Amino acid sequence: MESTALSTRALDLLLLLRGSEPEGLGRADQVSYQIETAILMGILTEGDRLPTESVLAAELGISPITLRQSLAALRTKGLIETSRGRSGGSVIRGQIDLTDNQLQRKLRDASTESLRDLGDLGAAISSMSARLAASRADAQNVAHLEDLVQRHRDTKDERTRRRVDSRFHVAVSVAAQSSRLTSASLQLEAELMTLWWSHPAQADSQEVLEAQHVAILEAIRARDADAAAVAAEVHSRTETEYLITQHLRLTMESDESA
Repeated sequence: MESTALSTRALDLLLLLRGSEPEGLGRADQVSYQIETAILMGILTEGDRLPTESVLAAELGISPITLRQSLAALRTKGLIETSRGRSGGSVIRGQIDLTDNQLQRKLRDASTESLRDLGDLGAAISSMSARLAASRADAQNVAHLEDLVQRHRDTKDERTRRRVDSRFHVAVSVAAQSSRLTSASLQLEAELMTLWWSHPAQADSQEVLEAQHVAILEAIRARDADAAAVAAEVHSRTETEYLITQHLRLTMESDESA
């Protein structure tokens, strides 16, 4: 696969992921976590070429030596490939796909209260983002949301569809023209991505999610702030209830097998 230069939008989102990493990590590990999370969320995809080490280090606010340590860790995991020379650089070469067992274990071990708290935060972020987007979104923002709605509708793979849904949430915050809301949305979605698991017998309703995306998009396009806020909160609450339902299912299955 040929490599392509990283878009300004993707780089901006990568930079806003700072602060999402677990506590206690050194700076090199923090940067590795940022890039891994961006790959997990689909912000960085196979073939994306990272900026030169000097440019990326400056953007991240770290020394080139620290960045090289981060990139070395990512190469060891097979997530990037680095070539030297005038046309060299680092290219994304892998995707992070957590196994069903990993996702099930993390979702099962979460508490209903913690999932509800995440849902409350998500509803607040998405509702305010949609409200502001209805008055601030430009034509490019709306076009990007339209593209994500279509991609979500056309995608059949559950993992890929979840990534697109996550990107839609972040894109609404971007359309709100608020870097703080976008950063908060990114960090929340990064956490939710490692909890999302679909039970084969009870996959989330594609039609419901599609209709909710369209409702948010149409309200933003119509500059209807109240309708956008309500539609975004409904969408967030729907996904929270789905997570809690799956959490309870896994807990019950674990208790029955004990």
